[in-house]
Amino acid sequence: MTDFLQTTEAVVTMAAVYLLVGLGWNLVYNASGYLNLAIGQFYILGAIFSYKLESSVGIHNIILVGIITLVGVALIGYVSERLMLRPLKTMGVPPLIVTIGLNLVLLEVALKLSPSLVIRPDTFIEGSIAPFGVHITAQELIVWATAAIAATAVFLFFRRTDTGRAMRACSDNRSAAQTLGLRVASFGTIAFTASAILAALAGFVIAPTQGSAYNSGDIIAIKAFMAVSIVGLGRNGGAVFGAFLVAGIQGYVARYISQDLSDVIVLGAFVVVLYVYAARQDGGILPTWLRLRRRAARPVPTTASELP
Repeated sequence: MTDFLQTTEAVVTMAAVYLLVGLGWNLVYNASGYLNLAIGQFYILGAIFSYKLESSVGIHNIILVGIITLVGVALIGYVSERLMLRPLKTMGVPPLIVTIGLNLVLLEVALKLSPSLVIRPDTFIEGSIAPFGVHITAQELIVWATAAIAATAVFLFFRRTDTGRAMRACSDNRSAAQTLGLRVASFGTIAFTASAILAALAGFVIAPTQGSAYNSGDIIAIKAFMAVSIVGLGRNGGAVFGAFLVAGIQGYVARYISQDLSDVIVLGAFVVVLYVYAARQDGGILPTWLRLRRRAARPVPTTASELP
């Protein structure tokens, strides 16, 4: 039983990471209607920047490290959207293609900045608790709390604020939003920058616990995309359920069956979901095996002889 609970604890930690990155996916999609395929690199930059500040610059105040890290990533996200995405979108270049190029550029930056194969910044707080024999570090509790606070903030932003509802309107009908005078381009910049911050925040809080490699951002982004796509891309409430489902499949299959098989299942599902998204965006028709069918309704009896 203790073994199962310890695995569950690891599942909760990874679900928190997938949720943070997944909220970044949803932010861009809700505001601009496209997928940010560079989000995995923003995640890894959050870990690398914090490590470099501690090891090379000598800053060990975790609050200061966090502020500098998130501000640095936010600037990269802001500049990338303004100088690459916004101009190229007006020229007719699909945003998805632009984010692929940005992903490659940031991957090279991460490679140059990463001093070793795996980096592990300093933990924020030492110590742990062990309820029912389950070992939970203080750093993991910080990961859980960060995801809970961020998810609540994003949910309330889109549900309770005029700016959040305006951003959703831009995604639902971009031309109508422009006609009404909404700042569609500005909302896109805000969403892209905020998504970069959320992804970097995930890397920043989880790296001290598990370590990070310069090229590990893409696989985290893929699993986070799966998490937010299960219920429906752009639905922040469903992202919580999806994050726990993906992390649960990965964790329990890896623990009790095979580590390799868990990755195969998640990546195979990612290919299917990405295909469905692309088909719908292009107005294509999904294959029969991917369509959800309703069971045919039973005919209503019209005479006494037809009654059971």
